[in-house]
Amino acid sequence: MSWIEVRLREAGPGRTRFELEHVAHVDDQRWAEYGPGAVGIGWDLALVGLASHFAADGTGVDPAAAAEWMASPEGLRFVTESSRSWTEASIEAGTPAEEAQAAGERVTAFYTGAPTP
Repeated sequence: MSWIEVRLREAGPGRTRFELEHVAHVDDQRWAEYGPGAVGIGWDLALVGLASHFAADGTGVDPAAAAEWMASPEGLRFVTESSRSWTEASIEAGTPAEEAQAAGERVTAFYTGAPTP
């Protein structure tokens, strides 16, 4: 079970600030295996989808096109960079670097379909 709070705040004329807070209680074994990127990458991808939806002609995002993008070099690069950022955030939050990097490699493999290290 987790809790999500979304806040929209005025950020100037014609601008809105989007804030999302996600609280999830994750067991220690799962956290050690995948780290914060397990959920963080998913949120990053969801927000890319939301941005694509707003930028499109209003017809929404085609699930097949989204899956194709995920498998493209651009999509794989996005996931890899997102994972790298979550790994760095984990280290900054106090996770030993070796543990955070190992979890980051596993979560990258999960999202990209690469062999698990």
